[in-house]
Amino acid sequence: MTIDYKISDMLEKDLEEKDMKEALKNLVKTLRKKITHYTWVGVYMVEGDELVLWAWDGNAATEHTRIPIGEGICGLAASIGESVVVDDVSKDTKYLMCFPATKSEIVVPIIGEEVHGEIDIDSDKLAAFTSEDQSFLELLAALIAQKIEE
Repeated sequence: MTIDYKISDMLEKDLEEKDMKEALKNLVKTLRKKITHYTWVGVYMVEGDELVLWAWDGNAATEHTRIPIGEGICGLAASIGESVVVDDVSKDTKYLMCFPATKSEIVVPIIGEEVHGEIDIDSDKLAAFTSEDQSFLELLAALIAQKIEE
């Protein structure tokens, strides 16, 4: 698996030229299209004490469009301000099921001075996410956080 780092250049350009929601919609579509083991990609933003889904791309919508901070894998990552990788969601009691086909998940917080949101990605493969995925997604999250805090 090779990650296309040109995606970060595209995100930087979009963040300069488009509003945040439009840039995030483009990001999730691009990530899912370019990285084949990403089967569902979403970006949640913090609103009050909840994570609210701003953009997503996948075969189906999730019922989890609002997640309390602290609930599920997404809520955990937001509450601790650290990336969370789950190699097998069937073995994690915190996992909130969205799709029966999902086998693994990575959640990367968008964090600067505080947690602003997160990138949430599902895969239909077990242990799909590597340290390269995590580093790449943390780079994208940092770009988003930087734009938010400007």
